[in-house]
Amino acid sequence: MIVILHQRDRKKIAETMQADLETAFKDRIEVILADADTPKVWPRDRSWDDLLVVVFDELAFPNNGNDFIVEYLKKRDQKGLLLPVALTAGHTHPPKAAEAFKALELDTAAAGVGGRFVKRAGAMIGLRVQQRDNKIFISYRATDGKAIAIQLEEDLKKLGYPVWRDEATEIDGLTKILPGTPVQNQIDAALDDASIVLLLDTPAAPGSRWITHEIETANGLVLPVLPLCFRDKSDSKKGSRFTSLTQLQRWVALTLPPAGATSPLTGGELDQIVNEMEQFLCELMQRKCRVPSIVEKEFISRNFTWKLLDKRLLVGEAVKGQDTRVPTKVLSHCSIFDQVHGPAMKAFSDFMAKSSRPNHSLYIYDGDIIPEPQLLAFIKQNPSKDGVVILHHQELATLIDSSFTTITI
Repeated sequence: MIVILHQRDRKKIAETMQADLETAFKDRIEVILADADTPKVWPRDRSWDDLLVVVFDELAFPNNGNDFIVEYLKKRDQKGLLLPVALTAGHTHPPKAAEAFKALELDTAAAGVGGRFVKRAGAMIGLRVQQRDNKIFISYRATDGKAIAIQLEEDLKKLGYPVWRDEATEIDGLTKILPGTPVQNQIDAALDDASIVLLLDTPAAPGSRWITHEIETANGLVLPVLPLCFRDKSDSKKGSRFTSLTQLQRWVALTLPPAGATSPLTGGELDQIVNEMEQFLCELMQRKCRVPSIVEKEFISRNFTWKLLDKRLLVGEAVKGQDTRVPTKVLSHCSIFDQVHGPAMKAFSDFMAKSSRPNHSLYIYDGDIIPEPQLLAFIKQNPSKDGVVILHHQELATLIDSSFTTITI
């Protein structure tokens, strides 16, 4: 749920913001307005997607509104998602109860369904798509990435994002963290609690076996990885230096800063990183709203029952003819990823290996059609004796109506 806390004379603006959010997220997230002048309590039970948007201007914010913010954060152990939005240029200092959070100015670039406000809200909720602890995990090689990592961490925290930065050090390219040690366990636990990995893809990074381990672990957890590719201006290569990420079509291209710089990133570069991360997370959020909803609707409209079996992996079970001797059971994974599907496909395959045998198994995705080479590579690497139908959600209705006989993989 998103609650927009506003002063009484700013209701019209709050209503526009509400409409933009509802349009962007297809009415899958409830958006409620709350008058900051009137005492209120949070309108629903606590939920993973709770976000408090605090709309303010140059006028003094009501005490009741500050009390509402304090209570919201207190009940969430100071970890609640909170987004201050400044309506007046030059007056970007949030109300007292929200002063620890950096405000987003609602200028022309921020307004509208495709603006920064919707993207920031979608990104903040998108961190919790995986039902984890909504951290941003920064992976880097201390040799040439520590100063960048520290500056990026500080900037993200000012925006209200929770961050986990690996402070492990390495000597001569060999990690000091040995498998099974408490430090490795700590890092693996941090990845398990994360919702996105920002990889500082610097020249020294591929020499770290530990970063490779972090990428492989993230892939196993179906965590999105966003490479921040730092290269010299003379380097004409594009994309990540890591083989397992070469299929990615999404990365941030940045100029490698000079060695020894204490603030290696410019304000523009920090904005570039945050913008790309927020766009990525917002797209994940929108897919989480869209794809499971479409799949559920298609099955229910054809007299199947529908049940979500795994919230993290978005695996649902559709059953038709439960009272008959031989019911039809279908397991479906609703992918929220685009372009790179290998890790999600493998996770679904592993899930099926531990489940009771379905009649049909579907990997349903959104976005661009999966290229044939990538599709064939996955089939070769992850053979399944029961077979998996891999299809775009637009093909689902036709497949169900054909009694699952039109596609064989």
